[in-house]
Amino acid sequence: MNVGGMRQAAAVVSIVLVAGLSACTSKSGGPTAAAVPSPTVSAVEGSPEWAGRWLGDRERNKGASKVVGRYAQLAIVQRGDRQGDPELCDAEWAKFAPAQKVMVDRDGFDEGCRIPA
Repeated sequence: MNVGGMRQAAAVVSIVLVAGLSACTSKSGGPTAAAVPSPTVSAVEGSPEWAGRWLGDRERNKGASKVVGRYAQLAIVQRGDRQGDPELCDAEWAKFAPAQKVMVDRDGFDEGCRIPA
């Protein structure tokens, strides 16, 4: 598999991971045990858990969050929607569970997702 194919596969895995974790919230809106990242689970590049590895380093976390935003933009484009649309980026952000939002710098995510077409 070439590098482009591997990146697409990683994006699909992260989208499935995010969608699955987003669906695992209780009726009160809080995260369930399934939404809290496990230290034994290998974080996929571009996932909130992957960005969370750098929570103690603001600049590195922001850079990693930008990558998470780029993967979100890739998901938007692959669905056939408009690249860089702020409303679509906000919708992708809303899919993250509260525990995932803590791991991602919102400004970095927006920089990655909202790049112009």
